[in-house]
Amino acid sequence: MIRALLEYYEHLLSSGLVKEQFGWAETAVPLILDLDRDGKVISLKSAVYTTKNEKGKDIKVTPREMLPYHPVRSSNIQGFLFSDKADYVFGLGERGDKQFAAMGVLHHKVLDGVNSPIATAVLKYFDTWEPAAAEKVLTKEQLELLEDPGGFILLQVEGVKLSDDIACVTAYNEYIKGVGISGSTVTGLDIITGEIGPICRVHPKIKGIRAASAGAPVCTVNNSSCIHATGREQGYGTPVTELNAYRYSTALEYLTHSRAHNFYDRYSNTNIICWSTECEEAQQAAMLYALNGTLPDDDDASANKATEYLKMLYMGIDVPPDGFDPSAKMHIVGLDSRDGYIIRQRFYFEGAFKELMSGLVAHYQNTRIGKMSGVPFYSIYHEICRKKSDGTPIEDKNGLTASIVNNLLAGDKYPEQMLDLMLWKIQDDTQANEDYLLNRRQAGFLKACLITNAKEDIGEMLDTQNTEIGYLCGRIFASAVNIERASKSGEQTRRTMAQKMGEAMRHPADFFPMMHSDLATAYLRKLYTHGRTTGLASAMEKELGELISMLPPEGYPKRLNRTQQASFCIGYYQQRDKYIRDAQERKSEKEANGETTNNNNEEAA
Repeated sequence: MIRALLEYYEHLLSSGLVKEQFGWAETAVPLILDLDRDGKVISLKSAVYTTKNEKGKDIKVTPREMLPYHPVRSSNIQGFLFSDKADYVFGLGERGDKQFAAMGVLHHKVLDGVNSPIATAVLKYFDTWEPAAAEKVLTKEQLELLEDPGGFILLQVEGVKLSDDIACVTAYNEYIKGVGISGSTVTGLDIITGEIGPICRVHPKIKGIRAASAGAPVCTVNNSSCIHATGREQGYGTPVTELNAYRYSTALEYLTHSRAHNFYDRYSNTNIICWSTECEEAQQAAMLYALNGTLPDDDDASANKATEYLKMLYMGIDVPPDGFDPSAKMHIVGLDSRDGYIIRQRFYFEGAFKELMSGLVAHYQNTRIGKMSGVPFYSIYHEICRKKSDGTPIEDKNGLTASIVNNLLAGDKYPEQMLDLMLWKIQDDTQANEDYLLNRRQAGFLKACLITNAKEDIGEMLDTQNTEIGYLCGRIFASAVNIERASKSGEQTRRTMAQKMGEAMRHPADFFPMMHSDLATAYLRKLYTHGRTTGLASAMEKELGELISMLPPEGYPKRLNRTQQASFCIGYYQQRDKYIRDAQERKSEKEANGETTNNNNEEAA
């Protein structure tokens, strides 16, 4: 992954999308401290301004400046150059005097001897300002501005920022080349490129990974006992030069801040990132869209091109539009956080666009059921994820989403846990729905799971020759539910047989005999009682009998295993789907002939 990010950085650099600014980073600066040539405070003012968003509402915007890189200082006292927080700039707080002194020492180290009035004024400020008297010198309004503990203060001299002064910038660039961005003291071989240079001790913090803290690095190695045994601690355990650490982190931050390249899945706290150096942004957006179903809103042309191409691929038509290269090499990585501190790679794939899409397309084709379109895989885990009372998903601590992506892109089996979660979800849904029919996503996934994991041959439409016990029990259950619906047509009921689907799936030998008794004594008897439904009752009873006759000599099994329960659901769905389609066709024929439909008969079928 690091090598691919380094290659992408070179692509961004040659395209003019980033600049080589080693040792610099974009930083939000809500406050500006203006000094005069003698280092005296002229003003402290807010740089935050108000503008209007797309909806015409006022929003506050904090300016961002390219400033010297801020290393992770944790609880250590370590000043930053050109900007810092109030306790470092003015010496406020319990440790303010030491923090102010640390920032002054750093500026003297970098700017001493620099022939610039800007540098001279800043050094005079650090030499003359008295932290102990800060609260007395600053005005009430200025102290109110400093109440935000996270706000950085940018230093400038009579309106000229230090970052705009060529002499100060040159001095910093020379300084950072010597010390690096991590305080490294080791020179060695870069594990990625083979270059020799100062090894990065603590890799740059990465912003944009939602599950990680703002200072979480990608490659830093913990100071664990196993690392101690090698004699290499922190970043020295994964040796990457300071310059390459900057480059890969710059490329990764560019990707994480682009909706065309980065998607955050709330269910698993995973950022799915996709990029390529060989194709257009629209094609990269198409790959990400195939993984999550969400396109950026700010690029309608790319969105339309991406969705149309994916639709054709899913239908088995590979006719790429202009600008799309099916052989373009793509990179897909899943990143989340371990304890919010270190960014962790959950999966990584690279390969041609067409190859990576093959697993997703195969899944789509396998999920086609009942003349309906397939099920994009990103909708599966939204179907099975457990939710809180307010509807928000519960965190997937087992990394199921990452497993789904990993298995599909690799052309492997579905995670077995997915089947369990889907079956539990179906059984929960049956109890809440009076006339439950599996939705297309549930039935489609179960079909794909049986094809891929169990290697079963499951067709899109009802298979009347399939005698697999689970499938057959599902068809029998659907037939019974249809008889009940016919007998209760027009009635308001609170509890129906369809809501007992979970019982039928788990214990067929206990459930079905009682079900047959209810059909004979209640539902079929009621249909036979009314003359206008006698024919319907006879046809339904005959169909049910034919299905029962297909059972093996030993009859209903005591239990169905997970695979058989999945077959049960598919048999139920396809049988019910056939009833619904047949009823719709008969209704259309009668309407075309000008006949009046019989609600009892139509609803029954």
